Amino acid sequence: MEDEKIKKRKRSHMSLNIDSKDNADFKYEMNDLTILYYGARYSYQEIIDDKITNFKLKRIIMDYFLREVTPDTTIESHLYYMTKESQSYLVYDQLKAKVRVSEPYLRKKLFGGQEQVYREVIYSLQELVSMSPEEKKSKGILIREIQISKLGLMAFTL
Repeated sequence: MEDEKIKKRKRSHMSLNIDSKDNADFKYEMNDLTILYYGARYSYQEIIDDKITNFKLKRIIMDYFLREVTPDTTIESHLYYMTKESQSYLVYDQLKAKVRVSEPYLRKKLFGGQEQVYREVIYSLQELVSMSPEEKKSKGILIREIQISKLGLMAFTL
């Protein structure tokens, strides 16, 4: 019992680590007044198994997304390879989803030279899907989070 508390405390104080073995930094569920936020390394099965997840969202995942992908597919992978022709795109579009990504850019140093750093950018689903996987890879885009509108979820009919 005590070991679990220590592990949770350590995990909550970790900085973002892309090479994290259990991807704990990118597996989270949060919400505010208008948006549900899901870390992109969550698999659809983990979302379905989570007791806190909205029931309607679980049904959407089971009824629509799992027709196109396997339950162990992560949100990150699904969004990375999604096309405008897929049914998942239409569903996420109705949910008014946005995607938070990290993309590299060159920043000028104070005493000359440049360094590559990442900045956070929020793309609409249409903007992200309009890029091919090759274009995303060449730009160095890392998908971090999906943001689902609670209003879009409420208005979605099963």
